[in-house]
Parts: sequence; structure tokens; C-alpha cells
Amino acid sequence: MSELGSSRDALADILRNSRLRTVFQPIVELETRTVVAYEALTRGPQGSTLENPDALFAAAREHGRLAELDSACRIEAFRTAFAAGLNTPRGLFVNSEPEALALLAGDVRPTTPAMVLEITERELTGNPAQLLRSIDHVRELGWSVALDDVGADAASIALLSLINPEIIKLDLHLVREMPNQHVARIMNVITAHAESTGSIIVAEGVETEKHLDSARAMGATLGQGWLFGRPVDLPNPLPPIAGLPSPVDVAVEPAGSTPFTIASSKRVARAYSRDLLVEISRHLEAQALTAGDSAVVLSTFQHASNFTLDAARRYQELGDTVAMVAVLAEGFLPGASLGKVHMAGIGDADALQHEWSVAVVTPTFAALLAARELPVTDSAPATAAGTGSVAEADRQFEFVLTHDRALTVAAARSLILRL
Repeated sequence: MSELGSSRDALADILRNSRLRTVFQPIVELETRTVVAYEALTRGPQGSTLENPDALFAAAREHGRLAELDSACRIEAFRTAFAAGLNTPRGLFVNSEPEALALLAGDVRPTTPAMVLEITERELTGNPAQLLRSIDHVRELGWSVALDDVGADAASIALLSLINPEIIKLDLHLVREMPNQHVARIMNVITAHAESTGSIIVAEGVETEKHLDSARAMGATLGQGWLFGRPVDLPNPLPPIAGLPSPVDVAVEPAGSTPFTIASSKRVARAYSRDLLVEISRHLEAQALTAGDSAVVLSTFQHASNFTLDAARRYQELGDTVAMVAVLAEGFLPGASLGKVHMAGIGDADALQHEWSVAVVTPTFAALLAARELPVTDSAPATAAGTGSVAEADRQFEFVLTHDRALTVAAARSLILRL
């Protein structure tokens, strides 16, 4: 039998016969080394070719069964933990792959004790709408969200504000590397985010006292690693643990919110013609290009005809440079694509059809242009006989330009949820 067929059959057997195992690694308070929670980690059958979790998940991804495996891992983690008495709220971390979040709603029920959903940094930008919806769902149930391996991939830094995790888990290399500019940059981003949101910083991979010193210097108050305990079965009997604090309520904009309604509710809108907004939009796009792979760009063009060849060229360049870019317009065909750019249509009843917006979010910069086209007046000159259209230069918009991070992030989220 080929190696491909062997891994496919082995995976099928594991899933069909529930042969997954869960081990648990303690998460401790760094100052006292008191265990406050455990992370559930999955293993395949002992002695098998898929015992190692990397091999197990690689096989699932290769054979199109990643979501199924992801769900099975969570279900087994719950079963094992609850049987051992580990049901302290936010005392258990369970993992999920971003591209496998579709089954999450079925695994997490109202009767499941509130825990911590840990999202890996891989493929964060693959389906951002599903990612945010799943996060909102678990938060509605009182869960907290942890973003894993922050600093290992640019996307984890770029989406930090949009995901707004209650727990930031540092990539293990950050506490093991000698200080350098990369470590300093990540440290600055994480410190700023934690200060503004109250996020808890957890250091992973702490194996030595030197690693522990680095973890504290990075701002971590919790840690895990072989210095505190390896992944094993839960203790029997299980000592009481504190769990993590209850999450602070995260404001979610009402369904149907648009960048303009979000921005104009907090800022006074001004009016001007299209030519000024063109220049502002291009300036914000340039800021995103400068930030490179740590930037997220969300833009609306009202109608597909406004997404000209020149705009397509600019946004394709953005797609090749930044962490994530998306454009929305009425008239985009289903399945439309432009390189790495996410594209989505705007529904007929969506107020977004009347808006022109650009939201740019980076770790150190946030800006939003949110504009709404003003109705054409009777005195507006017509340039296309019988159509009632006006010259591009005469189109008027009321707009808000803001660098408020909270408003920009809220507007960006409202667009991501439409993708």
C-alpha cells in the first residue's frame, strides 16, 4: 500500500473508532508557579505513524478531513477533562484551526462550561468572516479567546485588533531568541495591545529559568512549558484550579452597521466632492503598503463599475503585499477573484451600496475614510443623456476621516462579516 493510502486509512480508522488521546499541559502563574488552567493537546494512537500531532493534522489537511479531526479533538478533550473533574470556568484551553471553525458551533453548547478557545495563527486570513462569527459565538457563551503563536506569522499581528483576544500566547521563539529588532517589534505591538485592552499575555515553551526571565520581560504573567510540566494525563485527584478571569464584554456593532453609520455616530461628518476622497483613499492605501505584511485593508466601491482597471491594479499590489485585503461592491459576480484579494458583492437592500470607505489597520496605525454619497439635486448637470448621472467631479459625499482605532476596527469588522 502506498504511503498516501496508508495515512488515509490510518486517519479514517482513528476518526471512525475514536482513537484520539488527550493530554494536558499546565498553564501557571509565573510569580507563584500556581496552576491556573490546562491546555488540552491531542495525540494519535501510541506507537502509530500518526501519534505525533503534526503528522496527524498534516494527514487530515491532505485528505480533506481537517474540520472533522478538529471537531473530534475538541469533543475528546471535553470528555476527558470533564470526566477528571476539570470543569472550572476558563480552566481549560481547547484548540481550533481557523479553517476548521465551521463545526465549532455544534461542539460548543450552552451547557458546556465556559472555557478558552485557542486559535492557531495558521490561515487566519483564509476565511475571516467565518473566523469572526465563530469568535462572536463562543463569546456569547461566556468563553474567552486566545490567539496562539503570536509573532510567528505576520497575520497574527495584523489581525490582533480585529480578533481582540482576551489571551495572547507568545510564539515560543520569542522567549528563546536573543534580543533583536524582530523581538522588539513584536514586544512593542503586544505591550500596546495589552495595555489598551487588558489582554493576558502567556509565554509558551518555557523550559529554563532564562526562558522564564525572558517571558517576564516580554510582559507575560502566565506561562507553560517543560519547566512547569510536560503534557500528560491530568492528576488524580485533580487539585482545585482558579481558571482565568471572566472576559470583559467586547462591543459588537449591530447587524447591518456600515462604516459610515459607525463613524458618524461618534464623529461629525463633513461634505466635499469626490476628488478629495480619491486623494485620501490613495494616501491610506500607500500607508498600508508601507506597513507591508502587518496591514489589513478593507474597502468599498459602491458599484463594480467604480472598481476600475487602475483600482484593480492598485489592490492587486496590496494583495501581494499586505496580510489581508478585501473589496466590496454591488455587481461583483459570485466567486469573483483578483489574486489574493477577497471580493464580495453588496446586496440590493444593503445601505453599504451608497458608501465609499477605506479602512486600514496595522499594529501601529489605524485610519478610516467612511463616506456616503449625497442625493443628486435638481441643479446637478447631467452628462449622460437620459440617465440623470452627474460628472464625476460634481458627485458630493458626506464623510468622516478618523484615526480612532476603535472606530476603524469596528468599521473593518462590519465589512469582514459581509465577505
